[in-house]
Amino acid sequence: MIGLSLLVASCATTPKAPEAIVLGDDVCAGEATRVYFAHGESVLSPLAAQVVVRLQDQLAQCPKRRILLVSISGDDGPPSSLENREERAAIVRQILVSRGVAESRITATAQGPLIDQAPKSPIGGVLIFTRP
Repeated sequence: MIGLSLLVASCATTPKAPEAIVLGDDVCAGEATRVYFAHGESVLSPLAAQVVVRLQDQLAQCPKRRILLVSISGDDGPPSSLENREERAAIVRQILVSRGVAESRITATAQGPLIDQAPKSPIGGVLIFTRP
């Protein structure tokens, strides 16, 4: 029993890697918010656009943090659908900029190691998170 409690305690205190992507609600703390796109499309639904607008309100609370957009394919497209992922990131960027987020704060990627670390889902989308 003592060994089990020590094992659980060590798991609870293991720090996360600073570059790890964690889905959550606190974008100012670096947790990612996912914006979904319709299957195989690069058009943001009205509901998903509302998520981006609500997210912009949260980003206003941490104006010194950089914003990273990580566009990923789900089961709706092959990993090689780079053009589709780039379009999706550009749409999210455009909405944030139109809502007053400085373009210099935003970096977007549709390829690289962050894509491999991103959580998978059936529907593609854009992960939005912040870094210092």
